[in-house]
Amino acid sequence: MIASMSTKARATFFFFITISALGLFTAMFFNIRATLLAENYITDGFTSNVDWVYSLDLLIGGTAGMAFMIIEGRRLGMRYLWAIVLVGFVTAFAFAFPLFLALRVRKLDKDHRANGRFDQYEFNGHRVDVWVPSSLNPETPVLVMHDGKNLFFPEFSTFGGTWGLLDALRDRKIGGPRIVSKNQPLIVGVWQQRDALRLGTLAPEDFVAAYPNVIDDLDDDLKAMQMPEGFTPYGNEYQALIAEKILPVLADLYAIKLDGARTAMAGSSMGGLASLYGVIKHPEVYGAALSFSTHWPIGGNEMVDWYVNHLPKPGTHKIWSDTGTLEVDAAYPPFHKRFAQKLEDKGYTYHEDFVHAMYPNTGHNELWWAGRVEHPINWWLNSL
Repeated sequence: MIASMSTKARATFFFFITISALGLFTAMFFNIRATLLAENYITDGFTSNVDWVYSLDLLIGGTAGMAFMIIEGRRLGMRYLWAIVLVGFVTAFAFAFPLFLALRVRKLDKDHRANGRFDQYEFNGHRVDVWVPSSLNPETPVLVMHDGKNLFFPEFSTFGGTWGLLDALRDRKIGGPRIVSKNQPLIVGVWQQRDALRLGTLAPEDFVAAYPNVIDDLDDDLKAMQMPEGFTPYGNEYQALIAEKILPVLADLYAIKLDGARTAMAGSSMGGLASLYGVIKHPEVYGAALSFSTHWPIGGNEMVDWYVNHLPKPGTHKIWSDTGTLEVDAAYPPFHKRFAQKLEDKGYTYHEDFVHAMYPNTGHNELWWAGRVEHPINWWLNSL
């Protein structure tokens, strides 16, 4: 349990444990001395004004501390709370209270991680964060997500917000978790090697090769922001790295039996395009593509048509694509509707094979996607 805690939580945990051990040692040492010398705890504890200060300070502060332990412990659902309180009466408050604080840190950290844990790896210069559910089995679904830096940790996120996956996975007792499944998925967050390569990594390389004007025609300001080092296509290499190396290695490490139906790829914006592209390039690996705010305008109608023509035949895979109506998403609806219509023309059945969702008055960043992150994930998981 301690090994799976975050670095900050682990340091805080051991700080309080050290204080608790010190409180136990000093209490036992001086209790033994007082017993051997037959000292009276009542009369000797209230002899002088200084004694009164220390004794009343401990009595009043300890009463408040015990009340806090009971109230906070019950709120968090901490186990063996009664034992911790009892220990405070039979040993020392200086031992029990820091011990409670240490266990509280561990409980809060566990709740924050939705009872799972984080493992971190590196593959060919790509950092990979893996959220591991508390129970694993060979049938555990696997969800691969792009832009890994934005998924879990706000301190790394491009705009300071995350996808809210941990909140969606967390069991909030009354409402339960927002992501509902008999088997919680293993979530694999793949980072870009560096931000300057994002567009080249996530862009569908085969489409760009067929339509090179897509990159040439981009706005100069967008090029400067998205491609400060120029455009070098890495899409095929990136997709092969995930499908042929990352997933097999992780499946072996976590004893998961990979199956296309239980493996999905998800992302937003260019990551949405990359998720659809993953199904095109490796249809045997992924049974679903979950695309948030799919960035169709970069290739327009030609890109929409190319994707539909190259996606697997109906009835074999699940496709989710959605859009908002604000910010960058304001340009998406016409292409979004065309994609939906083309999929229907190809024979895809709404809700069974694909979902085209529109979220009015939502925009283009992690906070908006966090508000609906469970919708496509549940749609996929509920089909397993």
